[in-house]
Amino acid sequence: MGAESAIDKKVGGWIVYAVEHGLVGGDLGRLYFIPILTDQIAAKAAVLAGMGEAGRFTRDDLRYLMTNITYGEAAMELSTFATVLIGSGEGSLSKERALRAMLEGIGDALHRLQEDKRIRQPTLALKVILVENDQDAYEEISKLLEKFANKEALPSLAIKVTRKKLSTSKRDRQAVQERSESRPAQSSPEIRITIERNGDIFRFSALSETAVVPVRQVEIQSFFAIGAAARLMESQTIEEQERYGRLLHTYLFPEDFRQLIDGDKPLTLILDRSSAAFPWEMACLHSAGKRVFFGPDLKLTRRFRTMLAVAPGIAPPLNRSLKVLVIADPAPELKFQLPGAHREGRKVAEVLENARKQRDALKLEVVSRIGADECDPVEILALILNEEFDIVHFAGHGTFDEANPAQSGWVFGRDCILSAQEIFRARRVPRLVFANACFFAVVREGPALTADEMNRHLAGLAEAFFERGIQNYIGTGWPVLGSMT
Repeated sequence: MGAESAIDKKVGGWIVYAVEHGLVGGDLGRLYFIPILTDQIAAKAAVLAGMGEAGRFTRDDLRYLMTNITYGEAAMELSTFATVLIGSGEGSLSKERALRAMLEGIGDALHRLQEDKRIRQPTLALKVILVENDQDAYEEISKLLEKFANKEALPSLAIKVTRKKLSTSKRDRQAVQERSESRPAQSSPEIRITIERNGDIFRFSALSETAVVPVRQVEIQSFFAIGAAARLMESQTIEEQERYGRLLHTYLFPEDFRQLIDGDKPLTLILDRSSAAFPWEMACLHSAGKRVFFGPDLKLTRRFRTMLAVAPGIAPPLNRSLKVLVIADPAPELKFQLPGAHREGRKVAEVLENARKQRDALKLEVVSRIGADECDPVEILALILNEEFDIVHFAGHGTFDEANPAQSGWVFGRDCILSAQEIFRARRVPRLVFANACFFAVVREGPALTADEMNRHLAGLAEAFFERGIQNYIGTGWPVLGSMT
C-alpha cells in the first residue's frame, strides 16, 4: 500500500477516489491503466493490478498477476515499466519466492506474445525497473537477480542485471526520514480471517501483520456447531454466553488460528453466506486472564466475499450535510405489522430531529415514513432513486429468497417486496443502511425457519445489499430472545 499511496498522492488522490466510487476493484489479475497527465511521475501511465482476496495471495497468483501486467504493457506498446517487489511484505512471500514468481510471470507473458499476432512486439525484449528504498533489501534483491540470471535458474528467460543507485538530495533524504518516522509500527492494524463453510467442512485462512496462515480445513459435525450457535443465541446470562462462546471458538477454530487471535487486536471476518449465519460476535476466548468476546472486545467487523467485486453503487459526496430516510412498519396487513418497529421509527426520527436543532454546524435533513398510511412503496422507491440519502433506517419485516438473492428485501405488504435490486437500481446508494429486519412465519408459507435457517437468511439479506454497493450495513445477526444480563 505504500507505493500505491505515493502514486495516489502524485496523481491528486485519483486512485482513492476511483476505489470509493466503484471505478476499480481488487479482482485477481484485473488491470486498470491510469494516464499520467502531469510531469510529477516519470511515466506515461500507472497500472493498478488487483491482487484478489486479502490473505489468499499465493506465489501462483503473483505469477498470473505479473503475466497480465506484462501482457497489458505490451498491448500498450510499452517496453519499459517500473515496479516494487510485489507480494513480499510482512506476512507474505519471501523475497526470493516473490521475485521468482514475478520473473516467471514475465516469461509466461513473453511466450504468449510470440504467439499473439495482434500485438506488435518485434524484439520481445523488456526492461523492468525494480525500485527499492531500503538499502538492505536493495542488496538482497540485487543478489537474487544475479542468481536468477544464471541460465540454469530460469532457463526460459535471458536476464541481464544492471544496478543503479539514484543520488539523494538533502530534501529527498529528509522526506524519506519523515516517511520512515511517520510509518506506523504495525503494518497491519487488524487480523483478517476468511471463513468458508460447505456442510460439515469449515475452511479458514488468515492475514496478520506477521504471517499469512494457509488454508486450514476443519471437519466437524453440524449438529454440534449449529447446537453451540443456538445455545449461544439463546443464552440469558453472562456465564452461559461465556460457556457457549468459548465452545464456538474452540470447536470451530483451528489451533494455530486460536493462537493468532489470542490478543486485543481488531478482528475482521470475511464470510460467505453459510459461515455468516454463526454468531461470531459472541465467540469467546480467554486472554491474559480475562474474558474476551469477539464483538465488543476485538471490535469484530464482518465482510462478505461478494464485496471483492467492483461495487455497482455510488454513495453521496462527503460534506457537512446529512440526509436521512427513516422507514418503519410499512405493511398494511395487520398480521405483518410490528408495533415495536413503529415505536422504533418514531423514536429514531425524534432523536434525529433533536440533533438537527442542536447542531448548527451540521445540516441535517430527516425524512420519515412511519406506518402503512405513510409508507406508499412507490413514493418511497421514488424517494430513494431520486434523492441522495446518506442513511436509510428501516424497521420491519425482511425476506430472503435463496433461489434469487437479488430479490431479497423489505416487506411492504403481502404482495410487495422492495428488494435490494429494485431499491438501488439507479447506482445511487446510501452511505449507511441500518436494517432492523426480522423474519417470521407470517411472511412466508410453510414451517417456521429453524435458527440456522433464519441466521442464514439474515446474512443473505445483508449480502444482497452489499452486492448492490452498500459500503456500510448494520443489521440483525440473529433473533434476540428475552433480556440479557
